[in-house]
This record gives sequence, structure tokens and C-alpha cells, in this order.
Amino acid sequence: MPDITAPLAERLTAHAVLVRDPAVPGIAADYWEASEPHYRTVDGLLSGFVTGDAAAAYNALCADPTSPAAQRELTRQLRLLDCSPLSTAVAEADRHIWIDYHHGADHDPAAPAVSVVPRTTARPGPAAAHIVIPFRDREDNGLRTRNLLACLTALADQEPDGPAHRVTVVETDDRPRSRELLEPLVDTYVFAEKPGLFNKSWAVNVGSRQADSPLLCILDADILVDRSFVRRNVERLTGGTHGTHLPFRWSLSLDEPSSLYALHARTVLGAAEVPESALRGLLLREPPGGCVWVRNEIFHQVGGFDERFEGWGGEDDDVVARLGAAAPVVRYEDTLLHLDHPRPAMTRDDGVPFNGHIEPLSWAPPEGGYGDPYAYRQ
Repeated sequence: MPDITAPLAERLTAHAVLVRDPAVPGIAADYWEASEPHYRTVDGLLSGFVTGDAAAAYNALCADPTSPAAQRELTRQLRLLDCSPLSTAVAEADRHIWIDYHHGADHDPAAPAVSVVPRTTARPGPAAAHIVIPFRDREDNGLRTRNLLACLTALADQEPDGPAHRVTVVETDDRPRSRELLEPLVDTYVFAEKPGLFNKSWAVNVGSRQADSPLLCILDADILVDRSFVRRNVERLTGGTHGTHLPFRWSLSLDEPSSLYALHARTVLGAAEVPESALRGLLLREPPGGCVWVRNEIFHQVGGFDERFEGWGGEDDDVVARLGAAAPVVRYEDTLLHLDHPRPAMTRDDGVPFNGHIEPLSWAPPEGGYGDPYAYRQ
């Protein structure tokens, strides 16, 4: 999705933003660790290259790296210069970075007020696909709930002549905080009691037990899909020879104003899709989760997700690797829109990764099976 063939001035500005925007290290710790040295290389060359008005614009961006006005001014000043001596370094850095920056030409930082009014549309007949969404929201701001309502609304607003699908939400928490809100909006609502750390793997496995469709979609609660989402991905799996696919190569994590814009466009105005030119956010290169489509029998063949993963990180990499060992995994080039919400802790209090102790690809489901909704009941 990022245009690494964009004018050199835009790419230089992007690296100057990426090395300073405080949201970048927080979006994915491992991606930041792999990308930071390359940002710093380009930024160091840029800082020694600019003079005069370009230097002033560079310093203004350093002081306020998230300012769209500062970013546009630096890009404008750099376009007036011959930046070709930096082109090789930029091209080399772009080959290695895992987080990039997207700032649409039509982006407006003024966000509309949005109140999502969720709706559902029942589709008669056998479902071609079953969509499972794991969920928990303990935040006071309610952004995760807002995002889920938008996700469900977008899933209800699919092509009227497209394939039927069913939606299951699995809320895993110490109590069913959102049952009354969610139950009328989905085909199946499951409360799976579990205090402590969120366990996405277990929640997905619990939801997969509700699915009797040939295709399974594992969808995060903060993804906003377009109107052709179900049809397009059902056709890909039914017409292909692969067992699993991820519809995207880059995931666009929207800032809050862009999230509000996207929510308004898709769920209030009823747009079929949200124009990327109006959005601003961070791009993650080939993340392993967020949206995964898989043949149901392949998912169960590998034993679902590894339920030992708790807290942030590792479970998506593990399941996609095991799915890939069972049947081919492919990626497509769709846009994946990730709505804004507070980032979770990525390590334990002592800085140790939550799941660093788990050996990858070592999942052996318990004798009683996986996806037991009562596994953590007190």
C-alpha cells in the first residue's frame, strides 16, 4: 500500500516523521526494533543535508512531528532542492522498514462527530463463511466497543446479492460487560469467562466451535471492512487452491481523526469503501493477524490457535505458520483499515515478552479438545 516510488521529498519527510512520532514505537514493538535503525540513517543524512528554509522546516517538524502542516512544509521545501544524493539511502531503508507512514492528500485533521448506530441484516440460506470476532473492552473511553459496533455495521452492509455469512462475537472477561449491547447484533454471542490477561487464541477457538460453514474468517474487532469484503474473500478461497489467505499486505492503523472520518463515511453516510486519500496513519508491513480467511477443515486440522498465548504477541505468527505448513498461505493487496484505540501493554511489567517462553509451532491441543468455553471458569 505505501508508495515507495513517491517523490523523494515525500519519502524523506516520512522517515523524519517515523523516527519521531511517539505512536510508532507503541504500535508494534518488534516492528519498531527492526525499523528504527533505518529511519535514523535516513534522518541523519537529511539533517546534515538541509540548509536555509529547508532546515527551518525540518526543525519545525522535529519540534512537532505529528503536525500535518509541518510535514507538508518540509515536503514543499525539499521539492525545491536536488535531493538525489539521498535517493540510494532512502531506497535501501525502504526495503527494510516494517512501519511506514501514510498521509493522504485529502486528509483533514478536523474530525466529524460520530455516533455509530449499529444495524444487522439477516441473510437467508446456508452461510458460505462464518466470521469470528474475539472481544474485550475494559477501557473507560469505550473506543474498542465503538470500533466493534462499526465493524459489525460494516459486516451487515455487504453486497445484497453476495454470499451469506454468519457472525459470532466471543466476549472473554470476568463478566459479560457487553452482552445486552452485542447479542441482538450478531448471529451468535458467546461469553467465555476469563479474568486476567486477554487470550485471543482461546476466544477464537471458542468461536470456531460455532462455525459449520466451509470457510472461516478470524477478524479483529477494530477492523472496518468495505462492502465487497465477504464476496471478494469467499470467491478467493472457493476459487483458489490455497488453504489460508490474508487479504492485505499492509495494515493501515488510523489516527483518531481518520478513524472518526472512516466511521462516519462507512457507517453513517453508507459509503461502500473509505477513500485512502482522506486518511492518515501508520502502515504495518505484512502483520500476521487482523484478518485471516481459512478453510474450516484446515483450521481444525492444525488444532486452531495455540491457547497458551496470553497477552500481546505471537499467537497470530504461530497459527499462520502452522496453517502454512498444512496448505499454502497467500496474501492479497486489499486495504485493511485498523481503527484507533489505546495500545495494550506489549510486555510484562519486568519488560519480558508475554509469550517469549512458548516454543513456536509446538501446540498440541489438550486431550479434551480446544475451544472449551468453560476452561477458565472459576
